[in-house]
Amino acid sequence: MSCSRLQREYTKELLCLAGPLILSNLAYTLLGALDTIFMGRVGTIELGAVGVAATLFVAVSAIFRGTVGGTLVMVSQAYGAGDRKRIRRSLQRYIALSALLAPLCLVLPKVFELYFTLSKAQPQVKDLALIYMTIRSYEIPFSLLSKCAGSFLLGIGNSTFPMFVSWLTVAVNAFANYVLIFGRFGFPKLGIAGAAWGTVISQVVQTVIYAGFVLWQYNKEYGLLKGFSPPSWKELKDSFTLGFPMGLANSIDLGAFGVFLTLISRIGPIELAASQIVSQLNDLTFMPAFALGASTNSLVGRSLGQKDVEKAERFGRTGLIIGVAVVGLVGLCFCLFPSIFIAPFTGDREVTALASVLLKIVALYQLLDVAYVVFRGALNGAGRTKYTGLMTLACACILFIPVSYICAFVLGFGVMGAWIGPLAHVTCLVFTLGSQFYGGYWKERWVVSRNTKGSIEGKLGFVPK
Repeated sequence: MSCSRLQREYTKELLCLAGPLILSNLAYTLLGALDTIFMGRVGTIELGAVGVAATLFVAVSAIFRGTVGGTLVMVSQAYGAGDRKRIRRSLQRYIALSALLAPLCLVLPKVFELYFTLSKAQPQVKDLALIYMTIRSYEIPFSLLSKCAGSFLLGIGNSTFPMFVSWLTVAVNAFANYVLIFGRFGFPKLGIAGAAWGTVISQVVQTVIYAGFVLWQYNKEYGLLKGFSPPSWKELKDSFTLGFPMGLANSIDLGAFGVFLTLISRIGPIELAASQIVSQLNDLTFMPAFALGASTNSLVGRSLGQKDVEKAERFGRTGLIIGVAVVGLVGLCFCLFPSIFIAPFTGDREVTALASVLLKIVALYQLLDVAYVVFRGALNGAGRTKYTGLMTLACACILFIPVSYICAFVLGFGVMGAWIGPLAHVTCLVFTLGSQFYGGYWKERWVVSRNTKGSIEGKLGFVPK
């Protein structure tokens, strides 16, 4: 097969997996916006409270969801190797890990209360936000199980059903919000508590649908309920070690931008409004990058499971090419027609003028960000999650926030200087993760444990020697 034809095959396979994921991410973005949309009809304080609470909750819960997202790495490698027993055991291990992490939902409300006490938030906002976050903490056990199931499906190449479930979840959440927030059909009017319960209900429905589909469609093929035994502490530790850095990186990405916008709020309301608008646009156009990163993760892991290192590397390179092309086109539109994208958010001339300039910075940021996300996906697929997680943490702590603060306030460059922080952060990540990918260090074979005497530890996947 010629190189050009082979490249087309890789591109087609990557896009077929990433396409439904883009729509899934669109649904996930809309799901996050539903509570904000409904609270806008309740009151200004409620709107502000749910905005703060939802952002903080998503950043914290991302640690747990990302940790059990290690299912994707393990399952994709096992699927590539054609080892059904490993696929089954990998899923069982992360379900067990989810069960162990779930009780933390009882502790989180106290953590959130401590955060608001230390941050000296406005009392009304604090009280409403705590109500919302305390209720949403109950969704974590179901959210973790859904993440396991979705990662399992993506690991074996099924991204279509998760797309369907994502949009169904949005519909359930919207209906539940309408009923519980405004007290329809005989239910009490719960306000912000209704928004939280609506999201919890949608997560429960999502988990039930995932469980039913996975067992109905794949139990016979993989024997998912066969020979289940509680994993050892060593197995759980290995699973946690693989997944936690992924959750940490996701949480840092979300949390760093929250702190960044908090810093900008000290500059002025116009600067904050403009930055908020371009951040929202960045989030919307980030969906293709995120989908390509997850798809690259799956296909690299699958290729390594097949012991085809060259194929794994080609998928990484293909993901980068597609990502840069797609995001580059979006960035070009941002630069040429900024007013078209900004108009739906505001009609204020000062905000529009500043946002138009910032959108050019975001266009550059996106181009770097898609490269970072694809490199991270490829390295995670090879199991080098600890490296990607630690580098993300280091760059956020050393570059993102400190550089933003120094350039904006110490050097006096204002909002333009603040945006140097995220640019420095993502540039460093592209360089470090790109060097790791092109240097080929990730190609080393991975084993979960040195124990190879027939025990399950020696058969579950790859970790760095």
